[in-house]
Amino acid sequence: MKRKIIFFIAVVAVLVILLIIQFAIQTNNQKEGTQAAAAATTVSTPTFSIGGSESDVKEIKIVNTAGVIKLVPTKGISGSESIDWVLETKPDFPIDQNLLNNMAVSALTKFNLLDEHATNLKQFGLDPAHAEVNVTLNNGREHTIKIGKPTPDQANYYVVINNEKGIYLMNSGNAKKLLVSLNDLFDKKIPEINLKNLKSMEILKSGKLFLDLKAKQNKESTPSSLPGAHLLPTNHLVMKVPVPDRDVYLEDFAKRTFGLPGGTTHITNATIKVLSIVDEKPLDMGHYGLSVPALEIKIQDDKNGYHLMLGDASGDIIYAKFADKNYIFSINRESIRSLLTFEPIQFIDRFLALINIVDCDQISIEASSSKFNVVINHKELPLARGQSTQGEEQSGIFNGKVVEVDQLRKFYEMIIGLSFDAVIEPVEKPGNSLTTIKYTTKKGEKTVTFYTYNDNFYLVKVDDGAAQYLINKQAVDEVIMACKAMLSDIHIT
Repeated sequence: MKRKIIFFIAVVAVLVILLIIQFAIQTNNQKEGTQAAAAATTVSTPTFSIGGSESDVKEIKIVNTAGVIKLVPTKGISGSESIDWVLETKPDFPIDQNLLNNMAVSALTKFNLLDEHATNLKQFGLDPAHAEVNVTLNNGREHTIKIGKPTPDQANYYVVINNEKGIYLMNSGNAKKLLVSLNDLFDKKIPEINLKNLKSMEILKSGKLFLDLKAKQNKESTPSSLPGAHLLPTNHLVMKVPVPDRDVYLEDFAKRTFGLPGGTTHITNATIKVLSIVDEKPLDMGHYGLSVPALEIKIQDDKNGYHLMLGDASGDIIYAKFADKNYIFSINRESIRSLLTFEPIQFIDRFLALINIVDCDQISIEASSSKFNVVINHKELPLARGQSTQGEEQSGIFNGKVVEVDQLRKFYEMIIGLSFDAVIEPVEKPGNSLTTIKYTTKKGEKTVTFYTYNDNFYLVKVDDGAAQYLINKQAVDEVIMACKAMLSDIHIT
């Protein structure tokens, strides 16, 4: 009997011990469950705040996995009375000012207490921390905020303040703004250029001038009055290099050079797509192919301008920099494909002598053993009711013979339609001329001279310019044949 009592007491003792152990485990689990639940929701009290306002802060230093960022307050960037934040190191690359301002505000936000006496910082991602924010106030006081990992529901991040044991919660939106890199702050926008208001543009390839455009002073044009004749182009740009004094067709220029859709003329960051910072302070420009850039763009409209240098390509990107800045960044290669491959001849006026018939009085042609002379007579028409400008009709005399208006129109279209097919390096001594066409206009004379080049092309010189144009022989020969046909009373078609 005594043994049974002892055995019973021993069993009861064991059960009591087991119950005590189980109670301890449950208590501990409940505590951890409470912490986890608290981590999933923002506790409203108590809270901690660093200072009263941005004006109380002298400096904010952010150290994260991407590097070190120092912010100091200033005024006058986005408004005369507002406080803006700038990088203390003052790098010369553009910064997204709104993002920088939001970054500073995030460091000064309120924090909600989660656990007042945390002992295991590692479970919160705080040993080591993902980022550290040091705030120095104007009164000399300093505060340190260490940012850990996000809470299970991703709504907040764990933080500790001033190396105390308490665990606080920071709103995820604010925490992520403090975890950015310097590259994330880089403003990827380039100055916007409006090609309609373009003042000048130069493109250099490997240091040699490839294209030079200038704004024209006179933007007006005079429409042709001869039915079916070509209209003089309305353009405000003129090419200086490689083809001197040539009108530029704006829409073709925008499309072929920058790949812009029809009707659009604005070059923006959507046109030239900047990707990211590559090197803030490069020691070797040659490493990026920028000692002698493969391509340079010097562009200026009525408001903005820049000198962009493009270097080597690496896969889908091209290294680039602005001439007056140190930093190197990358550009999406596909976005500037047109800029890398265009040919200037694609968007210019290629007519050898596009002269309005109302301005032309005479055309003289000399070709080997033949001479042709066309005199154009002008007769003003009565001013019709509702008309504000005087009209006229033209008639022609070809080597002394009166020419029908229909034949004059077709011949004139043919001869002013002569246009070059290619441009070559200037030829200083082109040799003896084969054919000469001289236009006598109300503004003076224009002479187009043709020389031998090869079996398919003539070399052409306009006035005293360089002999550097090539034109298909057939186009010139057809003009001569049309002249002979008109002398033989054969109608040209």
